[in-house]
Amino acid sequence: MGRPHKIREDTKLYNLLMPQRQYDILSTHSHNLTQAGIEKVTVADLIREAIDIYIEAIEDEEYEGEVTEKDTSVSGPQGGGVVASC
Repeated sequence: MGRPHKIREDTKLYNLLMPQRQYDILSTHSHNLTQAGIEKVTVADLIREAIDIYIEAIEDEEYEGEVTEKDTSVSGPQGGGVVASC
């Protein structure tokens, strides 16, 4: 039996290079949350939640920055594009 789907919308796979220290902290926290709850909480779940919080802050009308079409376009290797996956 396969794993149940946690994301019920179109998805994009993204590879993420992060410091081991960050991963270890998130891994410990996800383990603690899993032990305290009834469902498995993964490091990827925590990263996705952090991204959602960041996007909400960007979309908040109090946000003073501005997201333009240029900010949301995909850059090539020379543009400092980043590859990440959860």
